[in-house]
Amino acid sequence: MMKKFFAILLCLSMLTSCAALAETGKASMGVIDVNGAFELKCALPDGYALEVMYSDFTTCIAMVKPEDPGKPTLLISVAFNEIYSEIERLNDMDEDALKRVEDSFRAEESVDINYMETAYGTKLMVVKELQDGPDYVDFYTVYKGYEVELILTHAQYDAETGMILDTPPITDAEIQMAVQFLSDMDFVGA
Repeated sequence: MMKKFFAILLCLSMLTSCAALAETGKASMGVIDVNGAFELKCALPDGYALEVMYSDFTTCIAMVKPEDPGKPTLLISVAFNEIYSEIERLNDMDEDALKRVEDSFRAEESVDINYMETAYGTKLMVVKELQDGPDYVDFYTVYKGYEVELILTHAQYDAETGMILDTPPITDAEIQMAVQFLSDMDFVGA
């Protein structure tokens, strides 16, 4: 009986250790605390590093930078919006609300808007710039009243002139990497 007890205890201990190891694979972006307290965690793609640029109780702004300058940068913003405080996910927004968000993107530039889903079925608005191929792709969604926006871009600036250097267009593989990043991003109850 005692051997069985210790075997079960050992198995539980191993499971807990494995779960802890799996969790440590994600980087913390900070804690937001308006419509519930959440620690934002993200799994970084290989060859990328996280830089949190700003974080307070309503907003988190971060950059996921590649080691290889030929790979795109991910700019992430998570910010609470009182208008969406009752919205669980973008999937729950009606057509009029979606159209207002789309129109806000169209007011700034000529863009193409489509929809995709994360691995867990969360709707993503995918906004691509139309001039000379997409220099950036903007992914937009809502989760628990927080607007989540990820901009994927190759844009680099010349420090001397302040001008944007020629940038290659975003590829389908890079878009899939960004969708996977958003799929792996967790709002962990804090």
